[in-house]
Amino acid sequence: MSKIIILYFAREWTLWFLGCLFFLLGTTFLFSVVEDAQDIFSSGFVNWYHHLWNWMLGLIPWLLPISSLGASLFSLSFIRKRGEWTAILANGISPIKSFSLVAILGIMIALLGDWLMTQRTGNALHATSLPTRSLKMQVGLERLWYFRSFDPVLNEGKELQLFCYGQKGENILRVYADRAVWSPSSGWTFHDGRLLGFYSDRGLPNLNPAGVGIYWEKSDASKHAAQVIYSTSPGINRGFEKLTNFEFSDDPQPYVWLQKRPKEMSANEIDCLLEGFANSESERLIPYLIRKAQLWWNGPACLVALVIGLSLAGTKSSSSPAKLAGLALIGSLTFFLLHRMSYALGIEGIISPFWSASLPFFLIIGFTFAFLRMQK
Repeated sequence: MSKIIILYFAREWTLWFLGCLFFLLGTTFLFSVVEDAQDIFSSGFVNWYHHLWNWMLGLIPWLLPISSLGASLFSLSFIRKRGEWTAILANGISPIKSFSLVAILGIMIALLGDWLMTQRTGNALHATSLPTRSLKMQVGLERLWYFRSFDPVLNEGKELQLFCYGQKGENILRVYADRAVWSPSSGWTFHDGRLLGFYSDRGLPNLNPAGVGIYWEKSDASKHAAQVIYSTSPGINRGFEKLTNFEFSDDPQPYVWLQKRPKEMSANEIDCLLEGFANSESERLIPYLIRKAQLWWNGPACLVALVIGLSLAGTKSSSSPAKLAGLALIGSLTFFLLHRMSYALGIEGIISPFWSASLPFFLIIGFTFAFLRMQK
């Protein structure tokens, strides 16, 4: 008898879970198509199934916790409404034993959500889906790269302006080039440009013969102290057709990935971005650190939603499906507001990225336990 009841409850929960999931997925799809179909079919309707599948892979993991909550609330609520819950308890079967298979299903769904996160295509890593646009690379306080346009597929930029600074913020050198090409093996190659060198503690930068790198002409730093700090006039201004083996080989790929919105990136892609980004303390990384923490919570959120749903549905005052629907709506709105509040606090640096992603879950769990205590 106990096995039949456990299987029956698991079947009811699964049907409600699938119903909630397909309803949310279909509704979101319709709204997305009406508002902006380009958001799903970024390259038109060529290979539409590929774009649709990739869009679903990015959305489904976020719908799994909501579906788990809905399934937990409504499956137990309707079982209680039909009087079946009373019969289950009358047979001496504990609620924990009745929910055992549902708990296993929740763990499997949590693992499924984490797996789906890794199945999205690696477009962000290879930058094939990014358009050609301007690119700015701020490497600490030492270098600033600006490209009027940068092709992330060819790793080629147009109309480059490079500014290099010393420890005191003084100008060291500038490079202007019509075209710049990046290679992981050989670094940067500049074409049809000009080098402007300034006096500094390192000396005066100059072009090597045949445009193979630069060298530093040693000079008396004290003699040019005023120029080092105050002068914006270069000590050398030379043009070149091609400049290779450049001293500074800053990788543009992490900065290209920053053109992707955090919500479009997987955990692996964010890890690659964080590892390759030169300035790990940059404020530009905060949204990606928050996103990484949110992705970590995706699996546990399914289990949290399952436990909260079953707990709320088991209270005497929440047995009506209508009451549960209202309670679920209020809870969802509360969680959304908490999420927006904690995200804003994280972006401003008031709380850490981990707490920015975790705070809504801890607060909603606390509110749930407080509500359950009030019902006793």
